[in-house]
Amino acid sequence: MISTAKNTFYLLVAYGYQKLVALFYFIILARYLGADNFGKYTFAISFVTLFAVLIDVGLFAVLTREIARDKEKSKNYFGNILTFNIISSVLVFFIIYLAINSLDYPLLTKKLVYLNVLVIFLDALALCIYHTFRGHLNLKFESIGIVVHKTIMLIVGLILVYWKAPIILMVLPLVAGSFFYLINAIIFFKKNMHSWPWPRFDIKIIKSLLVLAWPFFVTAIFAKIFATSDTILLSLKAGDEFVGWYSAAQKLVLAFLILVAGSLSTALYPSFSYYFIHSQEYLKKLFAQGIFYMILITIPLSLGLIVLARPLILFIYGPEYLSAVPALTILAIALPFMFLDYIISGFLNACEKQKINTLIHGLGAVIFVALNLLLIPVFFHVGSSIAVLISFFFLFILEIYWSRKIIKINWRYLFQKFILICLVGLLMSMVLLIIKDRVPLMISVIVGATVYFVFAYVSGLIKKQELLFLTTIIKNKKK
Repeated sequence: MISTAKNTFYLLVAYGYQKLVALFYFIILARYLGADNFGKYTFAISFVTLFAVLIDVGLFAVLTREIARDKEKSKNYFGNILTFNIISSVLVFFIIYLAINSLDYPLLTKKLVYLNVLVIFLDALALCIYHTFRGHLNLKFESIGIVVHKTIMLIVGLILVYWKAPIILMVLPLVAGSFFYLINAIIFFKKNMHSWPWPRFDIKIIKSLLVLAWPFFVTAIFAKIFATSDTILLSLKAGDEFVGWYSAAQKLVLAFLILVAGSLSTALYPSFSYYFIHSQEYLKKLFAQGIFYMILITIPLSLGLIVLARPLILFIYGPEYLSAVPALTILAIALPFMFLDYIISGFLNACEKQKINTLIHGLGAVIFVALNLLLIPVFFHVGSSIAVLISFFFLFILEIYWSRKIIKINWRYLFQKFILICLVGLLMSMVLLIIKDRVPLMISVIVGATVYFVFAYVSGLIKKQELLFLTTIIKNKKK
């Protein structure tokens, strides 16, 4: 059995590679396709992803949890959930077919949607296997699968771009990546479970698992609404070109969000769970430290994106995407709230407030959709960015409110750190404003980061004992 530390390392490295490759590939794709076709491409992915939650209906999370408790049930539970996924995938295809054909979209967009259904079907089969490995506390195979998936996607995608392939063929890199992601899973399943991943059917087992899955299903629905509804509504009410501009800005923000916030949240979650039971004092300190280090990273990142939004868009996407600058600026303002949502949401779940957390995100999803419906007709893609800002600020307020019911938050400590971070961040911003039009973009980024961390160190913002406390209690939890 692989240790918790190794599991975390494997997955974080794989996720880091995944996000960097995906960002690099989608930048190339955005420049190659142009704003209008890139909008069609990203809409098709978002539209299909919205329905993907109907394939597993929360069963993957249940599969991992139940196998972790009783590994003798691995093959039986896996086989029945695999059967359910195959049946549900066929039903989801027909739902997507009816949904896209009920809307006034051109044939090209519909074909892109149909091909992306194959992607989510392959991914669902693979994830069913990988969640079985998670139940065995082994994330090495999933990490390898992620690296294989993104490497194949990048290679096939670059070849098609070099051949100047039409947009319809640009779904093939996703299909190829997902196919090898599945093949990797099957090979490791056969090697470690000593059998092929065959479906099974026991209606009693499926019913019992579905009963356990519904809270995860509801949470997943809210997550999908946050992830996809803005792109879909923007396409319906504004057009593909606006989707292209919005997606270009969104990809940059999400790359930082998932890589940084996702990594820190993953590292802190088990410690939150442990200290909630064993030490309220350590839990309070860990929460404050987690919030501090999150804003330590996000405030300069947010300010840097605001100041460098225009040269960043020009450098990465080109002049055709300059209309993405206002959207990127507003998303950069929202970034701290998006980052904090990761850590505080994980804190609530770890402290047995998952129902409250689900309710909070349900309300947030309703507000998010309503704001998009209200703002897109007036502000187009900028309206979607405003909806993100308001919705995540709403989540932050409610999450902090419920966190206060669990622990006594050290407001004085956090406020002092926040003021100092803002002062150092503003100093960095002033330097960036002076040099951004005089030096290349990469030099601006390096200088800005150097100025921030040098003054953060000199001002005592980052203290050795705080960092030692954070790393020590996480390590102690994992022993």
